[in-house]
Amino acid sequence: MLKFVIAALVALEIVLLSSWVLPPANATSPDSEVYIWDYASIGSSQLVCKKVVFHPENRPLPPGVEVQPARINSHIVNDSNCNHLTKPISK
Repeated sequence: MLKFVIAALVALEIVLLSSWVLPPANATSPDSEVYIWDYASIGSSQLVCKKVVFHPENRPLPPGVEVQPARINSHIVNDSNCNHLTKPISK
């Protein structure tokens, strides 16, 4: 009987410790980043590789809105970062 009590206490300890250490399953990553081929600027015909970073924001939204607000930043990077992507045909 004593070994069942000890086993139950150990199992409870493991569950409690893992809930404090591991993030919840539905947690979002702090920042998501992707690489895309895009035009260098508006009106430009030059295709460049851009790194786009999505920063989720924690701010109140109007009632009924079910999207998470995010700030999006992009900047031009080396073309080698987009080698795995198909380059679109430029104008």
